[in-house]
Amino acid sequence: MLLGRYGAAQSAIAAPASMNYLAVELKDGERWRYTPPAGHTVGWVAVNAGGLGTGDTRGGPIGAGELAVFEESGAAIDFVAHGDTAFVLGSAVKHPHELVMGHYSVHTSQAALDQGEAEIRRIGAKLRQEGRLA
Repeated sequence: MLLGRYGAAQSAIAAPASMNYLAVELKDGERWRYTPPAGHTVGWVAVNAGGLGTGDTRGGPIGAGELAVFEESGAAIDFVAHGDTAFVLGSAVKHPHELVMGHYSVHTSQAALDQGEAEIRRIGAKLRQEGRLA
């Protein structure tokens, strides 16, 4: 349990109840079901080894190095390992505001995104000028 609480497991790091983040390992063919807490309707998974099938077979297995975001739902997610598999899984309560996505970050408004990305460009230019970034 990296963040949050699931069943009897609880993270040593204080985190809001609105988010869970788990590291999971399954042996080839092993099945596991994640039932998100009440209110958690956003879910995602990133596979770092092996392959991962879900109850939704439209896209086929999720391979190592891939990130998948699930359709908004509070339903349980069934997983099956294709080879020995390691992945991280997150679920959360949906953010109450519309979000604006940029190249490097996510913000709550276009103005905040523009400001954040301008700051990233400023820092990058300074690091290049100092020879600390190629």
